[in-house]
Amino acid sequence: MAKDNKPPSGRFSRSQNTPAQKPQPPSPSSSPSLSSSKPIPQPPKQPTTDRAEEPTPPQEPAQEPVPDLSKLPDLTQGIPSTLEYETTGAANRSGLAAVEEEDAAKAGAGGGRGKGELPASAYVSSTERRRQKWAMWALAGTALSAVLGVAYLGRDWDDEELKKKPDVPNGWSLGLWWKRAVARMTDTVTYYQEPAFEKLLPDPDPSFERPYTLCISLEDMLVHSEWSREHGWRVAKRPGADYFLHYLSQYYEIVLFTTVPFATGEPLVRKLDPYRFIMWPLFREATKYQDGEIVKDLSYLNRDLSKVIVIDTEAKHVRLQPENAIILPKWTGDAKDKELVSLVPLLEFIHTMQYSDVRKVIKSFEGTHIPTEFARREALARAEHNKRVQAKQPRAGGMSWLAGHLGLKPSNMSLMVPPEGEENPTEAFAKGKMLQDIARERGIRNYLMLEEEIRKNGEKWLKEEQEAMEKAQKEAMKSMKTSFFGWFTPPAEDAKAESPSSSETKGN
Repeated sequence: MAKDNKPPSGRFSRSQNTPAQKPQPPSPSSSPSLSSSKPIPQPPKQPTTDRAEEPTPPQEPAQEPVPDLSKLPDLTQGIPSTLEYETTGAANRSGLAAVEEEDAAKAGAGGGRGKGELPASAYVSSTERRRQKWAMWALAGTALSAVLGVAYLGRDWDDEELKKKPDVPNGWSLGLWWKRAVARMTDTVTYYQEPAFEKLLPDPDPSFERPYTLCISLEDMLVHSEWSREHGWRVAKRPGADYFLHYLSQYYEIVLFTTVPFATGEPLVRKLDPYRFIMWPLFREATKYQDGEIVKDLSYLNRDLSKVIVIDTEAKHVRLQPENAIILPKWTGDAKDKELVSLVPLLEFIHTMQYSDVRKVIKSFEGTHIPTEFARREALARAEHNKRVQAKQPRAGGMSWLAGHLGLKPSNMSLMVPPEGEENPTEAFAKGKMLQDIARERGIRNYLMLEEEIRKNGEKWLKEEQEAMEKAQKEAMKSMKTSFFGWFTPPAEDAKAESPSSSETKGN
């Protein structure tokens, strides 16, 4: 069987389209010694075949697999959720992380080497080392500052501080040192929770002193604010608010004590009380922040609490001194409300009787509707008073008949001289009037006189006050400009500016 001498096509055969490469001739610059010593290798001869090579048929390109579109989501129903893909990726990542940790553990157990032959610390950059160094210095400085701060805060009290903190005495023990530091840090925090001043009101003026102080609220007591889409913000004044302020101003030192901030409440107060019957307005800055709530602490008023009455619509605002408080229901804008005015008889009665402690009077009305209960008590007292007057009424005799004809009435023989226009107390008592009736008549008469003065001179008073305010503002602005430009004005120019006035003085 004859052997086929045709070499394999995959190793020696070339494509018909590729030309056969010819062997390169030897370089003429080669060394003659080398050419003489070694024969030049000849390329192998291709064996001849009896039959001619058959052309290789062209191969068709492989067809790409057609993707299965049945697994793609239907976008006509919306974008599908990627939750399954994300959870699958998270699971794969967690598995890969476990493998990486295992490899890292094996590498660490091999000899404690990090990257390559050097430890891991050798691969920290100089910038990172510098950053770590500064961080350590910062921590050390912070710790040192904290120690020095505690040492400074724990120093001994001065005389004024020792009076305020008698329970933490001076001393060098660590316990006392720490207590003083804690007390000072607590004072720093409570600075923002306490009222703005230790004395919210100045000392009473003897020439204009009122025996009692009446603290009233603003929101939902004297005014009510509401907002609507049609009108926006609107503020309504309570019926009888003017009468309440004007009438009781002759008996009480009226203080407005409200939780409304100054920026919001001050324009309302100016509009509500243009004639300044409210002597002292106190806003949120004068309140106390305690347990997450705003509290009105009457102990900061610089007044005797036995002579202080506070009227409010929130019991939590006066929880520190509930025995001084009268709680009213909130006014919601009812035009027929009379709850505020109905308190006037009781407040007038307290002033008339000159009680030494108003807290006892308020305590007696606890759990009752104060205006109704006071009217009931007054009716009982009036009935008892009329019985006593009738029992003591003397019978008409000869001397009384003669004195009546001579014009000698008991009122004329009394040593007590009543004010002008006021009935004699003896005659008033004989007619069955009580002491509070006389005081009420006097108060109404003074109130009418005051209202008459307001009608006559009210506009004039307001105009004068406005002019005084503008003048004060101009003087303040002038003083501020003078102090500011004084830094840039040479002394010589100041002397020249003063010279004309001095020459005018000499000429005069």
